[in-house]
Amino acid sequence: MATVTIPCPKCSADLKLPDRKLLGRKGKCPRCQHRFVLTEPDDVELTLLEAETPDPPTAPMVGTSAKWVPDQPAPTTTVPDSSLAAEAPAESDSPGAFDFLSTPAGSSPSGTGNSDESDTATVPDNATSRARGRRKRKKRGGPVFAVIGSLLFVVCMAGLWWQQNSDAQLAADQAAAAQKPQVNEAWQEEKRNLAVANEGAQKLSPTSGAAISLDYLPFTPHLIFHLRPAEVWSTDRKNREFVATLGDLGQWLEQKIRDITRFEPQEIEELTFAVNFGPRTSAPEVAAVVRLRTEQTKSDLQLNRFRGSRRSDLEGELYESDPYSYLLIDRKTFAVSPITMSDTLADARKYPPQAPVDIETLLRESDRSRQMTLMFDLLNIDTHREFIFAEQMQHFADEFVLWFGKDVQTIGWSLHLGSELYMETLLHPNNESSALRAQRHVKVKMEKLPELLQRTARFMSPATKGYREMIGRFPAMMRGTLLGTSTHIGPSYVRMITLLPDKAAANLAAASLFTWTQSVITDFSGPAPTIAAAKALPDKIVDRLQMMIYVDFRNTPLQEALAYISDEIQTPIEIDGDGLKKAALTQNMKQNYDFGEATALKTLDAIMTNPDYRDMMVMSIDEAAKKIIVTSRPSATDTGLTIFDTKQGK
Repeated sequence: MATVTIPCPKCSADLKLPDRKLLGRKGKCPRCQHRFVLTEPDDVELTLLEAETPDPPTAPMVGTSAKWVPDQPAPTTTVPDSSLAAEAPAESDSPGAFDFLSTPAGSSPSGTGNSDESDTATVPDNATSRARGRRKRKKRGGPVFAVIGSLLFVVCMAGLWWQQNSDAQLAADQAAAAQKPQVNEAWQEEKRNLAVANEGAQKLSPTSGAAISLDYLPFTPHLIFHLRPAEVWSTDRKNREFVATLGDLGQWLEQKIRDITRFEPQEIEELTFAVNFGPRTSAPEVAAVVRLRTEQTKSDLQLNRFRGSRRSDLEGELYESDPYSYLLIDRKTFAVSPITMSDTLADARKYPPQAPVDIETLLRESDRSRQMTLMFDLLNIDTHREFIFAEQMQHFADEFVLWFGKDVQTIGWSLHLGSELYMETLLHPNNESSALRAQRHVKVKMEKLPELLQRTARFMSPATKGYREMIGRFPAMMRGTLLGTSTHIGPSYVRMITLLPDKAAANLAAASLFTWTQSVITDFSGPAPTIAAAKALPDKIVDRLQMMIYVDFRNTPLQEALAYISDEIQTPIEIDGDGLKKAALTQNMKQNYDFGEATALKTLDAIMTNPDYRDMMVMSIDEAAKKIIVTSRPSATDTGLTIFDTKQGK
């Protein structure tokens, strides 16, 4: 059907009429809403389109029969005027379409009469059905669009909130990163003081050698024993006395050195024993690195010392002499291992083992110039104690491990005999503890150690009087040793320094050895033997001051030194702190006295007459209250105390 373009008489908008049959009806302009009768324009320009001439049909065209068109229009349906715009034919959806209103037959095309005031219009039934369908679709689509819009709004708001929260968190993180962390100045100062004290303790060492090396060992060691045999077994009187006090232990160690190294101890400058414990059910493996004092010829080493055959298939000079293999490093140095580890020993020349992490810390602090150094892991000692301790000493092994508790992982102990006995003990804590915690734990244990040794000694029944006296004095010696021990904190360890006089070293070594030897043959499972009644304590304090005590004070505070004396003579010693302040004296003044065995009176006299105190410290004896009072001379005068003359009875 041909379309007709009709201009609006009011706004001159071009309106498209989809069918010429609609001419003569009333329509409405979609732009200005003007209603007018649709009439064909006067001049209509026709545009001819060129089209290809179709081929003539091969068969005659068949037309349709004539169709009668009634004079009256098709039945119409009355609808409100407001819906006419929506009820236009589908073609009216295109740009320029307009709504039209049908008029009854016989209506004036010119629009006369009351047609403009009519509220209804007639449209075909098919247009009415299409309009109703569109209205239903609009009603169904409205809620869906509302839900989708709400969801989009919620998503947008959530995204906006997340973005703002992310920006705020990023800004907070940047501000926190830019802000300097808070520093605990008190703790920093404490750490500096601990470091200074530790450095001062290191300077007390009589030696300053390099750290112990693990070169040429065929395995990772779990226990390291480094010593200088030529110095320990020297002809010096003090060293010979020390070795003699070791008794059977010293003889056993000397024989082991001969068996493994094929040299006398006096010929060896340095000797490093290493033990690898391996599986729990297997015996530990032992290796050694030997550094001789003088060079040796290869022929003498092979024929006279090693007395073995050379392994030509291995790199280096390795000799096998059952049950050991010997790897020659140079004419003064060689390594020893079990013969079953020859291949590993040969590789150790180029690839030395790595120390365990817990022992490596102690190795860095070690000094190969000291005469004896022992390092071990407590866990391995506990696991393989059946290979380390005799069956009779299993109880002692358990007590030894439990004494250190769970805070200590590895232990390093070194000894050097010089003008005085120097001992250093390093304690490395485990991963669950710290150096400070380990220090507090060990301090508490050390305070109770003499009492523990006293209880242990009660089970022992030495055969000779000399043994009994030495073992009986061992707890008191240990108490004096602990008083002369200072404790310091390192970066990851606890350092304990003990200095003993020359004459005290042999006594302590002998007492330790006798107690150890007796513990091997002592049954700790049963009740302790009955002990004879102790010697009665003198009634008068003056008489108690004549009791013998073991004295070795090394930078010991005054209050600790007096507490030790009080415990030994079983008499309370009361310190008048306020009275001491009157003479500018304190309870922390360091005491340094090395008397060995001496009377309590001699020790108190040395303290009271110390020239540093300007004759201002005095003591008074209260026989009625059975106590000793230590105060200053001005305070004693003011309170009417009788000053005791410590020079009498000495």
